[in-house]
Amino acid sequence: MISEQQLRASTNAFFDAFSSNNPPLKMLSFFSTTSPVIIQHAPATCPHPHTSRLDGSNAIRSYFDVLATHFVRSDAKILSPLQVDLNKRRANLTASVTWKWKKSGRKFVEEFTWTLDYDEGLRIVSFVIRTVSGPGTCVMRAIDSEPALPEKSAVQASVSSQTPNDDFTDSRFPINLQL
Repeated sequence: MISEQQLRASTNAFFDAFSSNNPPLKMLSFFSTTSPVIIQHAPATCPHPHTSRLDGSNAIRSYFDVLATHFVRSDAKILSPLQVDLNKRRANLTASVTWKWKKSGRKFVEEFTWTLDYDEGLRIVSFVIRTVSGPGTCVMRAIDSEPALPEKSAVQASVSSQTPNDDFTDSRFPINLQL
């Protein structure tokens, strides 16, 4: 049987990995491989939070891939004492994290509750995140308000730097083509 101390230790280890910006595969290692897994992340005010539910280990990895691709996490802290329910193998906590967009450098703070359900091996089977700081701070609904100007690709830069002429000549081909 799982002890309260084990449940607390597993939850704290997962939170520490989250707050340390561990890569997606490391985060995925906290989830069950013997039971179906789900993740759900939505604002607490969302009338249909189940529409944000993702099922399966591929969905869990995709969730953490999206976070790792677009954001850096910092200043993650637990705001309330960890609550555990041994009968349900469940842990609840309230925490906050500062998200920084990798592209623009803009930051925002998300406060959230986590509800984590575990299997017999202390691996997560359900991870429900409810944003309590307002829908605009839910990382899954975040919008980088002023996107950076698109950069020219190498091809665009090369084409725009060529002077136009009526001939297409390429030194690799002995034929001069008229366009």
